[in-house]
Amino acid sequence: MFDPTTQVDEATREEAKRNPNGWVYVIAGSYGPNDAVPPEAIVGAWKVDDAGSIIEGSFVSNPKYKG
Repeated sequence: MFDPTTQVDEATREEAKRNPNGWVYVIAGSYGPNDAVPPEAIVGAWKVDDAGSIIEGSFVSNPKYKG
């Protein structure tokens, strides 16, 4: 079973390329690009380096996530 808190899929890697020096969030549920995402739907986030790559082991869990 895929675990987004320890494994990074290709879609997440592609999103990271579009957000160098930022974060890529793991969100539970279906939200559109213009939808407000409630804090309890954010599982956590991966840190992205300046080259647009996920920094392995950088996942930060969201304590407000209710999954």
